[in-house]
This record gives sequence, C-alpha cells and structure tokens, in this order.
Amino acid sequence: MKLLPLLILAIGLASCGGSSSPCKSKKCKDFKTQKEAQKTYESDKKCYKNLDKDGDGVACEDLPKE
Repeated sequence: MKLLPLLILAIGLASCGGSSSPCKSKKCKDFKTQKEAQKTYESDKKCYKNLDKDGDGVACEDLPKE
C-alpha cells in the first residue's frame, strides 16, 4: 500500500510531460552553423542536451563550422 501514492505521483508527473518545460525545443536542423548551435547549447546545457548526441560537449557536429 505504501507504493500506491508513489505510483500515483509518478503517473501525475509523467502526464505533465514537456508542456511545463521552460526549455524551448531546438534541433540541429534549426541552425545554419555548428557555431550557432554551440552557443545555444552552452547557454543551457540541460535544456539543449539533445544538441550534443554523443555527450562530448560539441553540439551539432555535422553542421558546417561557419
């Protein structure tokens, strides 16, 4: 019975999803250059962690540098 409140909380949090996220959705295709993507990534690495797919600190490596 102690797990029921935790389960209800988990379901409630999951249903909130991305709609309450303060992060704007950005993808590599939203940028013309890697430099632009890197600037955005470094502005908030938690929000834009999806721009660094391999976790090496470099955002959108396939984009042109300049």
